[in-house]
Amino acid sequence: MKKTLLITFVFITNIIIAQTIVNFESLTVPASGYFNGSTQYSGSGNQETITFEEAAANFHVNYTDTGAYDFWSAFAYTNQTDLTTASYTNYSAYSANGGGANNSSNYVIAYLYGTESITFDHEVNITSIDIANAVWAYHYMNGSDGVGTGTYTANDYFKMTITGMISGGTLTAPLEFYLADFTNGNSTILSDWATVDLSGFGTVVGLQFQLEAADNGTGTPYYFCMDDIVYSNVSAVNDNVFENSISMFPNPANNSVNIQNIKETSLTINDINGKVVFSKKQCLETENIDLQNLNSGVYFVKIKSNEKVAVKKLIVQ
Repeated sequence: MKKTLLITFVFITNIIIAQTIVNFESLTVPASGYFNGSTQYSGSGNQETITFEEAAANFHVNYTDTGAYDFWSAFAYTNQTDLTTASYTNYSAYSANGGGANNSSNYVIAYLYGTESITFDHEVNITSIDIANAVWAYHYMNGSDGVGTGTYTANDYFKMTITGMISGGTLTAPLEFYLADFTNGNSTILSDWATVDLSGFGTVVGLQFQLEAADNGTGTPYYFCMDDIVYSNVSAVNDNVFENSISMFPNPANNSVNIQNIKETSLTINDINGKVVFSKKQCLETENIDLQNLNSGVYFVKIKSNEKVAVKKLIVQ
């Protein structure tokens, strides 16, 4: 699912740098108010990893249904605004506006067992990310969860470590951000969205996240929320030229679609939930793709050639 949602332009010595903000507004949230992989789970009984995408950013959620109960981890997305329910059933961010950053509707909620990562299709210059506490975690630390046993006191803390992933497998120095800090005389719990500056990471191909609490996770719910991932493409100008050189017709399409000028590229088609419905490597100059097995709706066609990426919206009638 590829859609650039908000772009700002920074002018530096006559070079235009396009900034992309991944705010998850192009994702379709199920009627439940959240997507945790359950609607795409095959029913195998084993853990399945399900992916979703926006702009150049890729996310995954691990979903398992044992028959007796189901559970998920990593990254889900949501539009819930319940600021009071202190439970794992609540997929809400604790924020002043009761929703995403900057009054948006959609955002990601993460539940981490260990280290989890998001990746980008290509190298990007990362700028920042907005972070908030999940409602359950906030009320637990604040002692307002109806139980009070988790109330944070002196020397307690709940922190996130973010590390940039650099092309070639190396990592940046980690950055620590406190979701709650009761050390060194502090007594603060993050109660709204906060912007974390990641510009010091420079050029990355992904971000790693890990949570740590003073109680080693024996009580503190290891949840957090994120929104508004800001980056600029290292090859933004080349990507635009590449995208403009590709033709796709007819669009809207019925039984098939033609895509031209894609020799030796790789191609994938994703549905609105990020599921890959078609893929091919080493494409011909012109590909005619059969669409008869696809349901009517919006799809996103991603074409990759070396470091260049083009994304086009396809409507199937």
